Amino acid sequence: MLKKITQQIRQLRDTDSLLWLIALGHTFTHWCPATFYLLLPFLVKEMGLSYSQAGFLVTIRAVANLLINIPAGMLVDLIGKKSLLMALALLATGVPYFLVGISHSFFWIAVFMAFVGVGNYLWHPAAISTLSEKYPDKRGFAIAIHSIGPNIGEGIAPLLVGILLLSLSWRSVLFVNLIPGIVIAFVLWKFLFGKLESRAQSKNGISAKEYLSGMKKLAKNPSILLLVLVAGMRSMTQQGLHTFLPIYLTLDLGLSSAMAGLYLSITQTAGMIGTPIAGSISDRSGRKKVLTAGLFSTSIVLFILAYFRLSWLFVTGLAVLGFFLYAVRPVIWAWVLDLSPKELGGSAVSFFSGSQSLLSSLSPVICGFIADRWGILTAFYFLAGTVLVANLIVLAIREESKVSPALVEEPA
Repeated sequence: MLKKITQQIRQLRDTDSLLWLIALGHTFTHWCPATFYLLLPFLVKEMGLSYSQAGFLVTIRAVANLLINIPAGMLVDLIGKKSLLMALALLATGVPYFLVGISHSFFWIAVFMAFVGVGNYLWHPAAISTLSEKYPDKRGFAIAIHSIGPNIGEGIAPLLVGILLLSLSWRSVLFVNLIPGIVIAFVLWKFLFGKLESRAQSKNGISAKEYLSGMKKLAKNPSILLLVLVAGMRSMTQQGLHTFLPIYLTLDLGLSSAMAGLYLSITQTAGMIGTPIAGSISDRSGRKKVLTAGLFSTSIVLFILAYFRLSWLFVTGLAVLGFFLYAVRPVIWAWVLDLSPKELGGSAVSFFSGSQSLLSSLSPVICGFIADRWGILTAFYFLAGTVLVANLIVLAIREESKVSPALVEEPA
């Protein structure tokens, strides 16, 4: 199994660097959020916030992102300027966090938190639709490599930030956090932007009439709608863990910032290992089998962690949790793109991301409400339930052909 995956990675690396460059950009769009989650307990302590207020800061970001998803996807499909959108996404990723770092009231922190996801949600429609077109026969694997980006960013960032917090304030860390973004943006500008359009073989976009016709097809496909719901439920679990796991490790278990960062890094590293494995298997054996196994395993591990509360088991459990929780993400992306018209890749991604934002925006507030009244571990039970419901929905989805229908016939 691992030998085949290694061969696929070598083949893609040798034939085209586009995949790896886009994955690098994706790394930074998740670096900043991963940093903030570890800084959140220190912000909570300094500002004297409740669990509900901490959850609200994450929720307002997800709600604001809903306003970005649909326009971003429309621009990708109607204009086709994918490299430009990716460049803007990188610029919009780090600056709002910098503004959070210079704010000293809950109101202004909440205002700037509404803008911190702009870069992340501008990135996905352009990047994922590009990979879907470039690697149609290895779509699951290509999107899995793209998904390694956030695993790397979210794996390294907590570890480094945890160490920095031993000597710097959380505000200073947000200022330092701009440095990797500047470096990555320069690398992509040097080697990717200006070359992407020709290498990805993209075109100038489609007409508004064709766009509306395609969107109607998307909205009428029951499998896509169910997958959108599954993605949203899985995202609820991930967002809830991102928000309250650092708080639990730091404030409830009393771990140092460095140790909490190490725990979070273990989770992401395991996800980085599981992601290409799941994507490759789904290309050969089907999306449904892989998705069902991953979601079921995630719910079981969460229940075990919340119930037994054993420190030695917690570290092992986090690794297993990260392996399965993040592994299923590219499988869902690939399945949606399998069923979507190829000319609407950007809008399909936006529609997909919007559903995640909608449901994940509810998760921090709900978990904060539960944690304030019944304890933070009870919130983890709720998250285990959300991913279990997602698995039940997957069972109702009929696995269809991978061939994406075209809206417009291409000339022979």
